[in-house]
Amino acid sequence: MLLTGDRRIEQEMSLVACKSCAFVLSIGTLAGCSPAPAPAAHLTMADIQPIVTPLTYRELLGAKCGEPNIAVKTAFLADLKAAGASAGLMSEAEAEAATIEAAERDTPNEYVCTVELFDSTEKNAAAAQKAWADLKSRKS
Repeated sequence: MLLTGDRRIEQEMSLVACKSCAFVLSIGTLAGCSPAPAPAAHLTMADIQPIVTPLTYRELLGAKCGEPNIAVKTAFLADLKAAGASAGLMSEAEAEAATIEAAERDTPNEYVCTVELFDSTEKNAAAAQKAWADLKSRKS
């Protein structure tokens, strides 16, 4: 079918309009499907301080007292990074843990490896892990 002047121009303009609409719809769809921010993307040290400290003490007690597989602070930091924490926040968290570890390095094991301290750090670490789970679900 041959189209003459005005009819051909009208059909080409219609085709251009359809392509424009399709492009706008594609962009709108992409914008609507953009991923949500990571759970830890907007956290601050104030948010995670109550988590880092007890987990660091629990892991430190485990290391000093010969408990295998008690890397709760290490696991938390890995999870924090995987949840989208900024490099700055990761540095702050690691520095806080290192400060605690340095302060406790010379404490004799007989003062650390007690039932009371074990129970206390275990309870505090459990509360910190619950706080982390709550924080992740609130921020996401």
